[in-house]
Amino acid sequence: MTTATVTLRIENTYEDGTEVVTTPAVSVPLPLPAADTEERETWEWDHILQHTGTGRADGDAWYDVEIVESTAPELVGMTFNFGY
Repeated sequence: MTTATVTLRIENTYEDGTEVVTTPAVSVPLPLPAADTEERETWEWDHILQHTGTGRADGDAWYDVEIVESTAPELVGMTFNFGY
């Protein structure tokens, strides 16, 4: 399996208005499944969502994620949104 190293800019926003921004560098598998498919949604949940959150266990939150750097340039600028 081929992978790419990506830097994610994650905005963790909590229901009380607290916002925490993190920028982890992680590896993700390539190629990405086609957009708007169940396989793509599974890929996002398995390889992007796991890097969100700040360890805060109470309250609802949502996460806005952007790939800001990547060893695979075609991934830069991709965005993902996860909300609860």
